[in-house]
Amino acid sequence: MTILSMSNGHFEIVKSTPEAVLRRLVRVRGVDFDESFVAELIGNYFIRKEMHAEPKLSDAVAIYLHESDAGDGRKFKGDVLHVFRRFSSLVGDLYLCDLRYAHACIFRDHLLSLGLKPVTVRKQTAILNAMLNVAFRCLDIDRLSPFRALKISGEDERRPMPVITHDLLLAVKQKLMTRFKPYKFIGLIQLNTGLRLSEPVYARVEDCVFDHPIPHIWIRKNALSNRKNKSSIRAVPLVGVSLFAAKRLVEMAKCEGSEWLVPQYAHYHGSNSCSAIMNKYLADLDFRSHMFRHGLIDRMKACNDIPTRLAESITGHSSGGSEFNNYGTVGYTLEQKLEVLNRISI
Repeated sequence: MTILSMSNGHFEIVKSTPEAVLRRLVRVRGVDFDESFVAELIGNYFIRKEMHAEPKLSDAVAIYLHESDAGDGRKFKGDVLHVFRRFSSLVGDLYLCDLRYAHACIFRDHLLSLGLKPVTVRKQTAILNAMLNVAFRCLDIDRLSPFRALKISGEDERRPMPVITHDLLLAVKQKLMTRFKPYKFIGLIQLNTGLRLSEPVYARVEDCVFDHPIPHIWIRKNALSNRKNKSSIRAVPLVGVSLFAAKRLVEMAKCEGSEWLVPQYAHYHGSNSCSAIMNKYLADLDFRSHMFRHGLIDRMKACNDIPTRLAESITGHSSGGSEFNNYGTVGYTLEQKLEVLNRISI
């Protein structure tokens, strides 16, 4: 008996015996496979998916929150889950093997269509990029994140920051010293410390130490704030109007019986709320809350003799450097920091 086999749409003779059976060949990338073999592979693939053997985006989130040093921070966890829900609502809880660059582009374009600024879009895509990198490493998946090097239109068109002059800082200080409000005290603390806005906003009353020869504020981890690196955990002297503002905030917090320095903003979105109201209040001076930090750094640079590492011990930056920077047990003292801040205080 003559048996035919089909290849590329044509049947051909494969055997001429009674025991022969009719089989169909399927060509995959130039190679012919038995149809039953390909069907088995596809069936096993879907069985594995049904059994949840293939990791999904939700698995990547769980891994990222578990493996990250900041995974127990409330704000960090909230940011990650917020971005994940936003992304998965668009593309679904995809299997990681099905995730493509096109999905990253869909998410980017969606965020831009909502009117979000490119810098905000970058922050959200960066969270997904970090999440996938950690998940791929933990799952031994040899691939790059599709969010890597994602292009975002308008990202390089940021508004240039105005020059922060001494006169501008004096005008900001004068405006903040009228009709006191908690957000104004926060700005005054930033003026002579260069703290990030979130640092005084999420501080506790006990972080302000006044019964010490050098009054200072501690920046450290708590239920609302997680420091990303060791250099950001520090004590910064309070001088001039910054000391005045910190004392007033402590008094107000104690009157309310709160453990938080600024109870009004002691919640997940507190930093954003404080930033919004402060930026609105200082808009006529074209000044924004992050400019306090830039202004203090400008003043330290202008001194031309402050060691970079000493300056970083005040601002909480870390530039790495030689092994020498990793040795020692004390670090820069409050006395050394105080000498710098007294020279540049407004």
